[in-house]
Amino acid sequence: MTPKKALLWFRNDLRLDDHEVLAQLPESVYQLLCVFCIDPRDWESQDPGISRTGPFRTQFLLESLHQLRHDLRARGNDLLVRMGPPELVIPEISQAWDPDIIYFEKEMAPYENQVEVELINNVRSRWFIKTYYGKSLIHPLDLPFDIDQLPDVFTKFRNLVEKKASLRPPYPAPEKLPPYPHEEWPVHDIPEFEELCKEALPNQEAKAQFQYSGGEKKALEHLNAYFSVPEKAQNYKETRNGLLGGHFSTRFSAWLSMGNLSPRRIMQQLKEFEAEHGANDSTYWIFFELLWRDYFRFAVWKYEEKFFQKNGIKNQAPAMQAHLGRFEQWRTGQTGQPFVDACMRELLHTGFMSNRGRQNVASYLVKDLNVDWRWGAAWFENRLIDYDPCSNYGNWAYVAGVGNDPRPNRWFNVERQAEMYDPEQSFQHHWLS
Repeated sequence: MTPKKALLWFRNDLRLDDHEVLAQLPESVYQLLCVFCIDPRDWESQDPGISRTGPFRTQFLLESLHQLRHDLRARGNDLLVRMGPPELVIPEISQAWDPDIIYFEKEMAPYENQVEVELINNVRSRWFIKTYYGKSLIHPLDLPFDIDQLPDVFTKFRNLVEKKASLRPPYPAPEKLPPYPHEEWPVHDIPEFEELCKEALPNQEAKAQFQYSGGEKKALEHLNAYFSVPEKAQNYKETRNGLLGGHFSTRFSAWLSMGNLSPRRIMQQLKEFEAEHGANDSTYWIFFELLWRDYFRFAVWKYEEKFFQKNGIKNQAPAMQAHLGRFEQWRTGQTGQPFVDACMRELLHTGFMSNRGRQNVASYLVKDLNVDWRWGAAWFENRLIDYDPCSNYGNWAYVAGVGNDPRPNRWFNVERQAEMYDPEQSFQHHWLS
């Protein structure tokens, strides 16, 4: 079958660069219908009464959609944005338009995967479906083992893939795309923020150390800017545990989570940087962090729903309580522990928290306050601009002792951590004053 009409369902791949489908569209495709579904369930509440998507990610998503529509139009196409569950919307559109092929990116988390399964069940009898993987640095088909043989310890995984796995180069962005069927599918305005999110976007200008803006253009601008200052990448390992400032970390994660930026494009830039400026422990550590991101993605693929359950992959959980009062104090930065409260207020008001902060507040909630780790994961899901189900739940399970941590009973002494990483208490004063 030679496809002539193609439907592309965009998910968390909101970019044109390094997009396998757009780069390899058959020449026979004379019409391309690009669709994004805004699923109202993404703003529904989950335990303990927290909406899945908060104001920061809502705004970042809308910015990403506006940029994607702009970029598609610049190449002769457009973007249809529809409200509703994708497993219903895509079959409905397909029923009316009758495409020859439907494309979409595969996800690995159970909820997203279930949406795929239901969508496929709803369209399989009539339309050909082709999926692709675009969220990981290492393509799943290039892993040197079957997914059920994924090591349960990151170090073993890293050693194996560094020795045996190859990295695919990124695809270039298309210069031109097949036209969009405007006569049959007129596009409408992208929804406003207030139509999706009940909570107003907090005013983060005063204290935020870095301003995020969604979309591929901002992602690539930031990527280029980061590697244009050699000291940033060359000193990354030394600065990555910082707390204050805009450039102690790479800040790639928000654009990665929404698919504005691909890990393979980052890796290509990193290799070009090393060729010009030399490699060191810090440039390796950027690669190392991309591997961690891959590892949690593959671990969720291996264990599926287990990663989201109380006992995790180890079938045992620490003593935990459904203590709403303690959780609210933690969530709003009112525990009385200065370092934890400073981190939590930064998250509350900006949608960001440093990696060092995330480990400490997670440990404090689970090990000191004895609150269910899944409540913490749910709050991070709501608040983080860079929320990704695999990284979020993988890290929370790790800290809670029910995930891939080989060391039992890991606990962060938050007072000692504050002395080490905020010795002048500058970070704490910034957020508590």
